[in-house]
Amino acid sequence: MTRPRLLITGINGLIGEVLRDPLAKSFEICGLDSRPPFSERVFQADIADLGEVSQVLDRLAPVRSVIHLAAHSAVDTAWESVLRVNIQGTRNVYEAARRCGVQRMVFASSNHVTGAYEGFAPNLHLHREAEPVPISASHPIRPDSDYGVSKAFGEILARYYCARWGMESICIRIGSVCRDDDPTTDPRFLRTWLSHRDLVHLMECCLSANVTYGVYYGVSNNKGAFWDLSNARAELGYEPRDDASRRMAAQAGDSPSACS
Repeated sequence: MTRPRLLITGINGLIGEVLRDPLAKSFEICGLDSRPPFSERVFQADIADLGEVSQVLDRLAPVRSVIHLAAHSAVDTAWESVLRVNIQGTRNVYEAARRCGVQRMVFASSNHVTGAYEGFAPNLHLHREAEPVPISASHPIRPDSDYGVSKAFGEILARYYCARWGMESICIRIGSVCRDDDPTTDPRFLRTWLSHRDLVHLMECCLSANVTYGVYYGVSNNKGAFWDLSNARAELGYEPRDDASRRMAAQAGDSPSACS
């Protein structure tokens, strides 16, 4: 049986590296990135150039689904880069996918779309108010940076392409994905960690759920998490298994951990 083709933009980044092998069990994985390594399945393309993105998708057609990860992901990224890659580039990916007949987009949004509920660095209060109400996708957006603004734009763009062109779009406000999968080195990660195992499960849910459009938080089952997962559980079937507090109890970690 032929596996459906899945394109991952930004496939050579951290999240792409986590996803590519597990998802290959169910999908024929292809990718594009601006950085090597490249191969017969991973193509070089600048998403800020619509022609380059369209060329890749035309070459791979038919592509059933796209996971759009490619972006400048540093919260302090300069506006010019955010505008070119995260805003113009995201629009290019959606437009090229529309022209190519892609059925479903999974957009890697960010918790920074509502990051200002935590305050602004370096004065993050980590939602330590008495009995804080978990933030859900129904809360008003409150970006904490130009980067957060660009991800909010992506969610709006996804909604437009769904309504106007019928392209299914699922937006995931991703928490903290650590390269070493260890959330114990920063107090915030204990609340915002998305483990590699839960990340893969979440993306599998996004690719198979009977959902036309939705916005969801992507975080593990952490004690004290301040994002609401109820709609992800109900609509996507997402059931995270990992908890940063249990990891903290099981190990002592004092080496630097790179998380987004």
